[in-house]
Amino acid sequence: MHITDIQSIHHSQPEYWENSYNAGEMAWDLGEPTPIFKNWIHSQKKPLSICILGAGNGWDALYFAEKGHEVTAVDFADSAITNMTNAAKKKNLNLNILHEDIFNLEKLYDAQFDIVLEYTCYCAIDPNKRTNYIQMVNNLLKPSGKLVGILFPIDKELDGNGPPFGVDINTTMTLFLKYFTLVEKEIPALSIERRRGREVFVIFKKNGY
Repeated sequence: MHITDIQSIHHSQPEYWENSYNAGEMAWDLGEPTPIFKNWIHSQKKPLSICILGAGNGWDALYFAEKGHEVTAVDFADSAITNMTNAAKKKNLNLNILHEDIFNLEKLYDAQFDIVLEYTCYCAIDPNKRTNYIQMVNNLLKPSGKLVGILFPIDKELDGNGPPFGVDINTTMTLFLKYFTLVEKEIPALSIERRRGREVFVIFKKNGY
């Protein structure tokens, strides 16, 4: 499978991402848990229910489950589901793996999670669906829930080709603040080399709590 074949399928379709796996075109995949999220999860003092959107090969999901958290990992690519399932079995981990489009999650869960985790999912969806995405995250979270995320790439214009589509921080903050209160926002010191200075770590809390 060549990259031209991948690009002939719209990125909103599972086949686009499945072809990316088959072609080895997986620039989003770090091959290990995200250092920023590893640092964050170590600061948590109690078990959390965590939903990971667009979980990919599941490095973060598996790591969080190893640390005793209740993790739901969501992806709609066959390879992602297979890879996570095999890895969870090998490690004997209890991991809830969903083969699902993230925009169908509201039919399955309502205010169920302490945390929704975001990394390279927001930038992969159609930018016209970003408000829908934020509304969906809000609905998935418990009243006291939080979105913990890394916004990437902040150095790319929104009207550029994607995915990934560019993430303008000011515009993104405005969208999220309709539903959330900003708890933390920083340029992370633990970014991997190729993304250093190109991403922002954020924590948002549901409004009113």
